Amino acid sequence: MPTSHASFPESTLRIAVNTRWLVAGKLEGTGWYTFRLLEELIARHPNVEWHLIFDRSPGEEFTFSTSGAQVYRHVLGPPARHPWLWEYWNNILIPRALKQHRIAVYWSPDGLLPKRIRGWNGRLVTTIHDLNFVHQPEGIPARVGAYYRRVVAHSARRADAILTVSQKTKEDVLHTFHLTDAQVDVSYNAPAHAYQPLTEVQKQEARERFAQGQPYFCFVGAFTPRKNVRTLVEAFLAFRQLHPDTPHRLVLAGSSLHRDPALTQALAQAGDRVRTLGHIPGDALAALYGGAEAFCFPSRFEGFGIPLVEAMASGCPVISSSASCMPEIVGTAGLLVDPDDVPAWTDALGRLAQDPDALASYRQRGLIRAKDFSWTQSAAVVWKALQPC
Repeated sequence: MPTSHASFPESTLRIAVNTRWLVAGKLEGTGWYTFRLLEELIARHPNVEWHLIFDRSPGEEFTFSTSGAQVYRHVLGPPARHPWLWEYWNNILIPRALKQHRIAVYWSPDGLLPKRIRGWNGRLVTTIHDLNFVHQPEGIPARVGAYYRRVVAHSARRADAILTVSQKTKEDVLHTFHLTDAQVDVSYNAPAHAYQPLTEVQKQEARERFAQGQPYFCFVGAFTPRKNVRTLVEAFLAFRQLHPDTPHRLVLAGSSLHRDPALTQALAQAGDRVRTLGHIPGDALAALYGGAEAFCFPSRFEGFGIPLVEAMASGCPVISSSASCMPEIVGTAGLLVDPDDVPAWTDALGRLAQDPDALASYRQRGLIRAKDFSWTQSAAVVWKALQPC
């Protein structure tokens, strides 16, 4: 991509976006949020000069080459994957780039803004996805948690506008950082168009691919203590003991970000009845959801929980934790269960495994509920926040 913007008039609005979470083949929650919203924003606002700031060479999937779009990609290395490198990237490299490229608005979708930018008076916008590092620091490396608590608190005070991904997180941000309602707006996550119900033939292909041809429950997400996968594994094993003739399997997709000895022990007891896939790409993920009997999400704390809407859009019934923002996202479209109540999870698995009518009802409710979440609607909220005063 070109790096000069001399051909554009001084009246052109220049918006810079922190895109360091756009890592080819490794998109997680913040990365998907950034990617999908940029798709919408760049397509709908081609007259804006968009400056995407990476910390490593971006993949070709991040060119955003919409017809007529003015997109400039900048790589500011080294890759920022450690607190002291985050500090250098945010407080030295970003301010330098904002001044060099005469940026009017800077949006950081990961909650981290520079401390100060001498000689620059543009607009600062950030998205705070959740405050798990405040409420559940035990599940995060100590140095990482301390960095986020310090810098996100500063960013909340420094920002001209703040976005969150759920009303629950907005309320948390308002309370934690003593902000006013007008300072924070909600830009929900949404499912991609790829998440659609499968045909019966495709469902059988998914069962062959992921569960040796058997019906299966699935989980998608990082294997961290707050995701509480152990409860799901223990409940599934109890379900299999109560129903020894059931053919169901449990399939877990995601990366192990931090050590979780309790989950490791539970998986050792499960044997081949539980399969772990690691990180899987989007096309395989759509098939995993679409072929499952139900998607299970026992997380104790989320900012949004994007797998919930992906599963619902795929026609996959949902069993979700009743904690945090999950009731807000699921509504009445799925079963809500206390995240730490193993017998309740066992009962929920048994109910959907043995009641085809309930399964069909939750499938239909989920499809309807998923339509309430749209990247187009969320992009409109972000666009409003990005407008210079």
